[in-house]
Amino acid sequence: MEGFETRVITRPDAVEREAEMIERLLERDADGVAAADFVHIRKPDWTLAEVKALVEDIPYQYRKRLILHGHFELLNEMNLGGVSLNSRNPKAPDTAMTVGAACHSADDLERSAALDFQIVSPVFPSISKAGYKPRFDYQNLSPLMLGKHAVALGGVTPEKFAELQSAGFSGAALLGYIWDGDFERNLAETVAAKKKL
Repeated sequence: MEGFETRVITRPDAVEREAEMIERLLERDADGVAAADFVHIRKPDWTLAEVKALVEDIPYQYRKRLILHGHFELLNEMNLGGVSLNSRNPKAPDTAMTVGAACHSADDLERSAALDFQIVSPVFPSISKAGYKPRFDYQNLSPLMLGKHAVALGGVTPEKFAELQSAGFSGAALLGYIWDGDFERNLAETVAAKKKL
């Protein structure tokens, strides 16, 4: 989607039929719109073998749209799209074509200027983490987002896409909204909201 992208971050635990659901998120409809432009594989407690098994169950044509949060050695082996840095994995492989990281403050956003994307969180009170609330007013970040690929995470639902786009975000990342509700309905609502932008 031109101008505003969506990313979905996996739950850290196992989800029944997860590979199939990831495929559904990445599938484009007749208008060329998918619920997720990228899916982030974030499984901090999973072994390399477990992450690899999940990726192997996702059709090859979607692999370039998968972003790893760990086990970066799978990047080239499985032809994946990129990595998102974190405290457990602070350095990207030299071969990574796309590199991003989470930003939890204005300082983080300023320091991450060289990255391909920055996931700014939490922007709204979290859906998946009770009590996890913003420590900044995201609207004050607008000047810092100029020229950056800032993606909003935390309490994001499709109804907030237009508001986030107006505030200067390049996209939104969904987690609790997708995984903790009615998957089919939320997938359809995400696609519909993207088409309105």
